[in-house]
Amino acid sequence: MKEFFIDKFEYDFRSNQKWAEILLKNEDQLSDFVRKSMSHIINVHHIWISRILDKKAESHTWDILPIDFWYQLMHDNLRQTIEYLEHVDHSEKVDYHSEEGVKLSKSSVDILYHILNHSNYHRAQIAMELRKLNIIPPSFNFIAYH
Repeated sequence: MKEFFIDKFEYDFRSNQKWAEILLKNEDQLSDFVRKSMSHIINVHHIWISRILDKKAESHTWDILPIDFWYQLMHDNLRQTIEYLEHVDHSEKVDYHSEEGVKLSKSSVDILYHILNHSNYHRAQIAMELRKLNIIPPSFNFIAYH
């Protein structure tokens, strides 16, 4: 299970890196939606890994991050996720609080899967928006990753 998730999070990281490069090259043409959505992908990963590690998140779900900060937070997210995966019992339940303060509990596997699924969902939305802006989005098909 550990190797499975490490591979998928490395894919997620490489995909986000590709996207950040394209967005940085086209920074002057980007809509607020694109900036907000890419920041959201990175923020949500950060928030979930912070919850798993029982740490305070440094950003909120919809904070718009400066593009040059994306890379650092993406690296931090990957590093912390892999460190967690190296030491986790995959049947572990993670207790956390929602943004509304509601106490919840989910399996670490469900949370990790959610992070990955969430990223792909929003990358697809960004791809649609980039096409409207006449910017060719990078491929993020997992099957082509290896």
